[in-house]
Amino acid sequence: MTEKAELKEKMFYSGLELLKQHGMTHMSVEKITASAGIGKSTFYNFFMSKEDFVIQLIEFNRMRFWTAVQDMLGERQKLSVGESKQVLISIINNQDSVYQYLTPEDEKKLSDAMPQKAETDIDEESKTLNRLFSMFENVREDIDAAVISNLLKILAITAENRGSLHESAYQRTQDKLFALLFECIFKEGGNE
Repeated sequence: MTEKAELKEKMFYSGLELLKQHGMTHMSVEKITASAGIGKSTFYNFFMSKEDFVIQLIEFNRMRFWTAVQDMLGERQKLSVGESKQVLISIINNQDSVYQYLTPEDEKKLSDAMPQKAETDIDEESKTLNRLFSMFENVREDIDAAVISNLLKILAITAENRGSLHESAYQRTQDKLFALLFECIFKEGGNE
């Protein structure tokens, strides 16, 4: 890894921790640079704004996800159904997911700052899901990527808004939503 890439990665890790602690509104460029041990001007060599930083942080986390899946695969062609389910669960329960730390106002700021990055692209989501499914064993032939995408978003929204739900039923609710998701992805009687 180049020195420039290492520096950018250091800013991402520092910024993610600040985002978790303070949210996007109170995560300033000054806090990011102080935490990463760099000057403010160095930040602007990499990012146009705090919003650009957060959008690139989201992409950085996506790349980390794909690397983790590739590492799980190793030399194999496919993940078992059980491993595949764990990957899907980890998408929702990932404590490093940027989205869970963003308020609706933050999301609007990101959308306004980078409208082309914020738009929902169904074709791109389908390509991403198909790439993921190509790594899973026992996937249904009649899979509906749009339904899967919606179910993943419902699971994420449920996790992000856990405080608004009945806490005593939260885990059962998530379990039922995951069961529905798995039913839509995997063939019946698939091997775990």
